[in-house]
Amino acid sequence: MSVNQDVASLLAERSARYATVAFVDLQGQLRGKTVAAAKIPGLLQDGIPFAPHNMMLDLGDHVLWPAGYLQPDLDIGDNMCEVVAAPRTLPFEEADSNLFFFAQFAPGTQGYGWDPRQVYQRVAARASTMGLTPSFGFEYEFRVFDETAESLATKSFADLKLVSNKSTYGGVMHQRVWSDFFKDLRKMCDVMEVPAASTHWEVAASMGEVALTHAQGMRALDNAVLFKTYAKTLAAKHGMLLSFMARPISGEDGQSGHVHFSLTNDAGDFVFHDPPLENGISELQGWFIGGLQRLLPEFILMLAPNVNSYKRFQPGIFAPTSATWGVDNRTCAIRAITGKPAVQHLEIRAPGADTNPYLVAAAILAAGLSGIEERIPPTDPTTGSAYKRGKKLPAGLEWPRNLLDACNAFRASEKASGWFGDDFVEMMAGTRRAQWEQFAFQITNIELERFLELS
Repeated sequence: MSVNQDVASLLAERSARYATVAFVDLQGQLRGKTVAAAKIPGLLQDGIPFAPHNMMLDLGDHVLWPAGYLQPDLDIGDNMCEVVAAPRTLPFEEADSNLFFFAQFAPGTQGYGWDPRQVYQRVAARASTMGLTPSFGFEYEFRVFDETAESLATKSFADLKLVSNKSTYGGVMHQRVWSDFFKDLRKMCDVMEVPAASTHWEVAASMGEVALTHAQGMRALDNAVLFKTYAKTLAAKHGMLLSFMARPISGEDGQSGHVHFSLTNDAGDFVFHDPPLENGISELQGWFIGGLQRLLPEFILMLAPNVNSYKRFQPGIFAPTSATWGVDNRTCAIRAITGKPAVQHLEIRAPGADTNPYLVAAAILAAGLSGIEERIPPTDPTTGSAYKRGKKLPAGLEWPRNLLDACNAFRASEKASGWFGDDFVEMMAGTRRAQWEQFAFQITNIELERFLELS
């Protein structure tokens, strides 16, 4: 039976009337439409049209015009997208309308160069030629507010009210108080076949964390984007607002999107493990770390894509400020977790929770594979706090300090163009620069408080 026949049988089995088809934009938002289920077999064969210029839309549909893409010069036409014949089941929908299909811009279209799913798949294809298969496990931190979108707008986003002002890291009693929400969160994951490895409260008031079970390649990334989308939906249904913003509250910890990463070879062996070597870190794992250290500062735009992202990179709040690495050292950007072959892996702690999982995965994989190809040695591992290295930090490891500097570093990176393509580099850097320009000239309340009366 063909894939299309399998899908047709599933549609018939569920007496499906409608299904959702969506692509992923640069911010990691799902954008699509609900279509009649009878159209799905045809869409699987012929594709579905979407406008690639959706990639120029920021959160809230604020337009980010990159230089060279002026509005009068664009026809805003559609490109054909492929529909991926691997449906998921959506929560909060009736049984006859709960199938979901990912779409992606087809090769040869303008959108193909910009599409985050395709960007990742181009990098993954190079990993495959090296006989390597990546696995990812995403951990997302989030704040839960006793607010709604309407209540925040009414008070102009001032005096944000959390569901609790207490920080209780791993507090079982505190989690039981909110057990209905966490229980529904796990049920939601089960419906979508997005397995959650754990849920708990983090070190900050009303900050939760969900660790998604690791999975190979695209499956892990699809899991991550579905989780982020529908966790926010679930919170809204509970009368709350859940945010993955990198740092929503001044003076408090930001919200991370840590990635646990491992590689296997064609025989299924874990290639990061070599028992005779120190800490069991194989030569290949060392080169992968070296590549991450060399290139993550150039690729940081994919791990910190917004103006607010750089306010998370502050010493002492569990967010790395440079591409250091260490063995089980949570102050570093790259944490080597050692043990048995299946346990040995890396935790990449640089990404914020506000990231696009496909772009995060593409950046990590491309940087590490470059390290393997070029046999880039890592620095000495950091012991103690990475925040206190001061002048001892090797050159080139620090992140760009803000979104504009990150855009410039990304655009100047030959490796970024080589791995992700010139079209993507120009669109990613161009839209992010446009976001920076929008914020650079805004007058904030803190400026008025400091300067208005006395200047």
